[in-house]
Amino acid sequence: MRLGLLDIGSTAARLELVDLDRGRLPRASWSHKARTRLAEHTRADGSVTEQGMARAVRAVEDCMSAVGSELSGPLVAFGTAAVRDAANGAELRDRLSAAAGTRIGSMTPHAEAALCYHAARRWHGQCGTPLTTVDIGGGTAEVATGSGQIPEQVVSLPMGAARLTREYLPTDPPPAEQVEALRAAVERIALPALTPFRKLDLGQPVAQSKVLRQLAVLAASSDERLVRHPDHLARENLKRWIPRLAALGQAERAKLPGVSRSRARRILAGAVAADALLRAIGVDELDLCPWGLREGLVFRFVEVYEQAGRRARADAIRELTDEMFA
Repeated sequence: MRLGLLDIGSTAARLELVDLDRGRLPRASWSHKARTRLAEHTRADGSVTEQGMARAVRAVEDCMSAVGSELSGPLVAFGTAAVRDAANGAELRDRLSAAAGTRIGSMTPHAEAALCYHAARRWHGQCGTPLTTVDIGGGTAEVATGSGQIPEQVVSLPMGAARLTREYLPTDPPPAEQVEALRAAVERIALPALTPFRKLDLGQPVAQSKVLRQLAVLAASSDERLVRHPDHLARENLKRWIPRLAALGQAERAKLPGVSRSRARRILAGAVAADALLRAIGVDELDLCPWGLREGLVFRFVEVYEQAGRRARADAIRELTDEMFA
């Protein structure tokens, strides 16, 4: 069975096809991506503009047109924080659902964090040893920790890079007072919520988001040397880049090592948030994990698929979808 996964986020919509009969590794046999730019078209009050809705709809239509007859199995479609948390999210989901031909679901931040943790556990090894995941998305940031397949503790905070940029850094480049207001805000949010993590054995802390991976490239590189594939993100190196990012505008940031044009606007907020998160949990370095939410989803569908009898597999996939995106 080939499962279609349509992920609609703040930057892009991506449709992937995954063969559940060969699901030992969560690799897509087919993939197509189209830009949504929802983060750029979300107002200060959290509502998505008409232009933003129309662009996101076109992105989904582009994905569906591209896949054509390749999609022969069920399609699971979901929106991340940019869709879930939009002030006019009901209208946005209705329009996206019409474009996809199926209901666009959404997960709670805790459910997303649990799936990301599950993917990291599969990547980094067996259960029984502590593992901690840190993820900074567009709308929220999550920290999860545990020793099994499912995290024992999850904290979700309104510290996504796109959200923080929209709320605290409206000017490009931002003046010093905006950057200071951002620093104060993330510390006010992160420290009380995450300080209890300092008392836990966090084991291996890992980073799980594109913002953190891009920051890792930036932090490991210099003007003379580009490190394309770092294996960790060091807070000490990250802190040195924050003043420089604050002094640059979006166009100049996009020229920096590892920083994509689509995330250049929010990379400063991501760096400030990452620094605050690491300081709050008492960690100086994160290993990078290439697997995240999509891989966690695939693993869960593979597990249900393999446990169900052949005749019941379609029903099992549908039931899991309903459970995840209720």
